[in-house]
Amino acid sequence: MVKRILCIYLPLLLLLSGCKGKSPQKTSNIDGTPVLLSHASRFSIAHAANYTTITVYNPWKQGEIYDKYYLVKDEKAKVPTDGHKIKIPLNSLMTNSATHLGFIELLGELNKVTGVCSTAYIYNPTILKGVKEGKVKDLGEPFNLDIENLLLLHPQAIMTSAYNAEDENSKRMQQTGITVIYNIEWQEKTLLGRAEWIKFVAAFFDKEALADSIYSNIEKRYEEVKKLASTVKEKPSILSGQDYRGSWSMPTGLSYNAQLFKDAGGQYFYANDTTSSGSRSSNIEEALINFGKADIWIGSEASSLEELGEIDAKYKFFKAYKEGRVYNINKRKNAKGGNDYWESGVARPDLLLSDMIKILHPELLPNYESVYMDKLKK
Repeated sequence: MVKRILCIYLPLLLLLSGCKGKSPQKTSNIDGTPVLLSHASRFSIAHAANYTTITVYNPWKQGEIYDKYYLVKDEKAKVPTDGHKIKIPLNSLMTNSATHLGFIELLGELNKVTGVCSTAYIYNPTILKGVKEGKVKDLGEPFNLDIENLLLLHPQAIMTSAYNAEDENSKRMQQTGITVIYNIEWQEKTLLGRAEWIKFVAAFFDKEALADSIYSNIEKRYEEVKKLASTVKEKPSILSGQDYRGSWSMPTGLSYNAQLFKDAGGQYFYANDTTSSGSRSSNIEEALINFGKADIWIGSEASSLEELGEIDAKYKFFKAYKEGRVYNINKRKNAKGGNDYWESGVARPDLLLSDMIKILHPELLPNYESVYMDKLKK
């Protein structure tokens, strides 16, 4: 369970922990022509004559740069000295978060992934096939990488979720001499902002035009279904998550889930809780008080109502349970626990929103079949 949380839910854990950034650099003027980003705010892209500048901004320290990359097609090209020089397109990449795989798959670059973390909790069939055939190496847990085998693998770069570059694991990664690419899509404030990081990933594979096209279609579809849901008069109330060992994590009003509930035409009790963009701790008794009459229950871990009731008999008191309107996010989950909701779902907010609308207002999408969310069996 701990390994699963570290690998699959790493971005969520980092979001809740108020993590620190790496040694700061002050924001500087970007050399070149900037690329217009519609929703993402944690990185920038600019094109100069002989290189492309990718800047990752520090979300924990306003006005500071987390890291900078200069992408070149010619090794001899001269670049500024305040960042990492990387020859593109990348020919090999190790990634320590499953959330990166959705972007890489959309770009058609999974064959460049040579190393991952905790494959037992990865969903992507192509990556799992690569591991089985020995083409992709499992380098252990993301917080405790197998540095010896990483050195033997020697990918051109490591893509990691930024959280604290001063911890021992990060220091070991840096000491390998392999370029570390910090991907902090999970620190964006919106679902579309998060999805726009496909442009960040694409730049390292020299596929910016493809990423622009993919993202434009995702953004367009998201806005279309959001507009469709905005026409509804009745907005079902929503309960989210499930109690785990006496603690029930509820999304706050600034969270991705709260945004999803709102855009899908739903009501959420903590919608006005703007204390953080993560979650707040609750318990089953408090949930009964605030959500006992909720129409829909999203994000249960169970696969059937019977199983849910056996976990805790108190669940049977919820209106959504009584009416059989409980849903999990396990429709695309393999036998070992890999869940595509945490992989391709990050890159496809249009599908996440469509799933929610199908649950809340099925009449709006009569021919749509949900991708990630599934109704619990009776």
